[in-house]
Amino acid sequence: MSTAASALWASIVRTIVPTIVGAVIAFFVGRGITLDSEFEVAFTTLLNVGFAAIYYIAVRLLETYVAPKLGWLLGLAKTPAVYTADSPANPDHSTPGGGTPLIGR
Repeated sequence: MSTAASALWASIVRTIVPTIVGAVIAFFVGRGITLDSEFEVAFTTLLNVGFAAIYYIAVRLLETYVAPKLGWLLGLAKTPAVYTADSPANPDHSTPGGGTPLIGR
């Protein structure tokens, strides 16, 4: 698999896993809550997005500052190459939004 395809696959897996975890957590949190049927969908969606975001941020922080192996909690322990300033997909070492790269400063 090419570097670009590998990075794409890794980013997809590492996005889908937190979404699934967020949905499962939201399902269990919302089990005992009785709501108006119109509000229930919005509430479930809000819980799903919130828990997925919290999970992703927490795992990325653990992976970055504690141990890279904790990346398995996102489905893959290896971050996609495009996340790093030294990746082949980023030859000029720039950050996606411009500015100074965070890695290698």
